Amino acid sequence: MKHWRQVVLYLTTAGIEACWLYALLAIINDRGAGGQLSVPGLLLLYPTAFFLNVLSLWLGWHALLRNIIHATVGAVALLLTIKFQLFSSLPMSDPAWLRALPQALGGIFYSFSPELWILAASGLVWWLGRRLAQTCVTFTIAVAEFQFGLFFLLILFFFVATFEVKLSNAVPLALVFFLFSLVGISIAHAEEGENWLSRLSQGYWLPLLFVTIGVILVLGLLIGSLLTPDFIQTIANAIVWVWNFLWDLFIRLMLFIARFFPEPEPFEMPDTSPPQPQDELGGFKIEELFPEWLRGAIRLGWSVLMISILVFALWRMFSQIFAWMRRRFGGRAEAEYESMPGAFKADFLGFLKRLFYRILGLKLVRWQKKVEAPEISSIRQIYRQLLSWAATQGYPRLAFQTPYEYLYRLEAALPESREPLEFITQSYVSARYGRYAPSEVELDQLKESWHQVKQNRLAPPPGESAK
Repeated sequence: MKHWRQVVLYLTTAGIEACWLYALLAIINDRGAGGQLSVPGLLLLYPTAFFLNVLSLWLGWHALLRNIIHATVGAVALLLTIKFQLFSSLPMSDPAWLRALPQALGGIFYSFSPELWILAASGLVWWLGRRLAQTCVTFTIAVAEFQFGLFFLLILFFFVATFEVKLSNAVPLALVFFLFSLVGISIAHAEEGENWLSRLSQGYWLPLLFVTIGVILVLGLLIGSLLTPDFIQTIANAIVWVWNFLWDLFIRLMLFIARFFPEPEPFEMPDTSPPQPQDELGGFKIEELFPEWLRGAIRLGWSVLMISILVFALWRMFSQIFAWMRRRFGGRAEAEYESMPGAFKADFLGFLKRLFYRILGLKLVRWQKKVEAPEISSIRQIYRQLLSWAATQGYPRLAFQTPYEYLYRLEAALPESREPLEFITQSYVSARYGRYAPSEVELDQLKESWHQVKQNRLAPPPGESAK
């Protein structure tokens, strides 16, 4: 049972990444390569890199040997992709397709040819396939993949709508993305959490899961079919009509009030019109001072700056919304909850740092970030569930309380579960502050302890019992 769930988690994670990769490659093909690339052909590199690394890990090869094989096979796959996508009419013995990439690299400052787009796209796809093979998919990672994919898809769809990029299957792509995301997050949560989904005695949870996801997708299709451009235009016209009516009413009211005031004496206004700007100085245009490649670089830099500002603004907006939701649905205001690792900011910054490290081969100590083990994430998830469960019964963890001080308070309210509470707290402290990764036996014991604790109910707080 556990084996097939892991397989499904890998498939759903690959599906999430493939959705936003497809949109990104379609935009690159339409705007950068002039429609010369095959997006499905580029996406084939993803499973190739994944299975190659899974096989090398299964055979137990040394890390250096795996890196050499990965780089060699990746270079060969890149050259074959250029051959079959751009030079399919040439025979394999013709060296022209082999010289295409070096020639494109030599003229990178003058034009970005399709060979360079294939180089960048295949490098990204190949790296993502290898990264998935070396990742243990957990609930935290599934949520992080959904957050990053959703945010990136929103940016790509905004780019498609703004610049009229050809992406005809955007709606099915979004539906498939949410299908993979909902299935992956649900199964990952059932795999790690102690809830009714994780009990094998409940034999109907998987059909119910897919039925629920199907209902969500059908409702999304219905809403999408109703929100047609004509319907939105009708609503916009109605809003404009109401606005014009109110504005006309306001003008009439102001004119009616103005009739009660005396008319001012006429006087002549001085000519304050600004001088007409001159774009040319003696027939010479200012923009001709810069060469074409510099003007293109300035436009590119300005676009990157504007996109960065937009991304930062959206990130700040979503972070504020998520913070408000945590405060709103977190129970009591004085409750202290552990921050969930894998938030979008940390994941995105970690992705940029790892990418910078891989490209330059540098090892900056202050940039290194320890990747949290899945077992540690599971312990912190269980402790968060304990905090939430106790807070709903009147025992929130206060901001000044240490885990052991909070443990004494819980033991006084639930003396029959003293040992499970001590084991959960001790495991959390070791994992949170000592970075201790427990074994599977200890993790199973921790889940069993949490199951025993939540079967009971805490005694009412002293203030409530007095009432």
